[in-house]
Amino acid sequence: MKKERRVLSQKVLACLFGVFFVICSAEAVLSQEYPTKAVTMVCGMDPGGIVDVATRVLADGTKKILGQDILVENKPGASHMVAASYVVNSKPDGYTLFTSTDAPFVRGPHMMKLKFDPLTELTPIIFYGIFTHFAVVPADSPFKTMKDLLVYAKQNPEKLTFGNGGFGQVPHLAMAGMATETGMKITHVPFAGEPKEIAALLGGHLMAAGIAIESCISQVQAGKLRALAVLQGEQRLSAFPDIPTLKEVAKEFGMKTNVTYPGLMLSGPKGLPEPIVKKLADVFDAGRKSPGFQKFAKEKFVFQDGMPVVGKTLKDQLVKGNRETGVLIDTLGIKKK
Repeated sequence: MKKERRVLSQKVLACLFGVFFVICSAEAVLSQEYPTKAVTMVCGMDPGGIVDVATRVLADGTKKILGQDILVENKPGASHMVAASYVVNSKPDGYTLFTSTDAPFVRGPHMMKLKFDPLTELTPIIFYGIFTHFAVVPADSPFKTMKDLLVYAKQNPEKLTFGNGGFGQVPHLAMAGMATETGMKITHVPFAGEPKEIAALLGGHLMAAGIAIESCISQVQAGKLRALAVLQGEQRLSAFPDIPTLKEVAKEFGMKTNVTYPGLMLSGPKGLPEPIVKKLADVFDAGRKSPGFQKFAKEKFVFQDGMPVVGKTLKDQLVKGNRETGVLIDTLGIKKK
């Protein structure tokens, strides 16, 4: 009886090994053959915006390496989520991809009611560029450094007016998170567009603001605005080695949580075979390194420090960002009911 059981166990193991071998072989063949037709990148933002343009430049630099055309289809709406929903419901064969910022994974689930979970129903492929924000003040401001500004905010509760692009947006969360951890009270002023923030700063109606580097760099270089800090990240950007991060300065006041750099990424539907994920990460990273994309990145301040982020590192980064952002949004009381 024992001998029969042993033989049976060996047969079962042999069968399981055979099935595993067939699956692995099939995936290997699939990766080698893929792609056999054009790949579509679905963009959740309007044509002409930074996400759309970055996607098109990346696609152009990647298609020759991939060996197939790469199409870009815009499905704007609900802060990337219309496009995300479309990709979630697409076949996981590598021919329909979602191009976005990390917002749908980190902030979106806490700011709106969704019928799907981006963290579990999308497969992260590659994070390929940072775009971030300066904390800026008018050139004639008494705040010469970020520490000057934080000392003022600490000593004068609610007196510091700080502009942002809306509650729940990255600049607001960065400063509000810092204020929560340090006990500072800052008056946050939302604006409908960064040009209005800049006008308010230059007109003396606003003391400071968080503005995308691309949007304010000309005013900074012209000497009309002063950049005090980069609002996200822990390490200084190589392009601006003399400008500290918010965390670097605010840790002296009690800030502990890192504000992850926001940026551009690519993902696919749940169940995307690992060999295809790996192949896509490799070819799009090659496209990222292309002269065309590097020129675009330099001109538009899409920073390449630490790029690319892929695999488990990317997944962990999104999960951590989602968790920390969720806690902050709950604390601030701005979570959508």
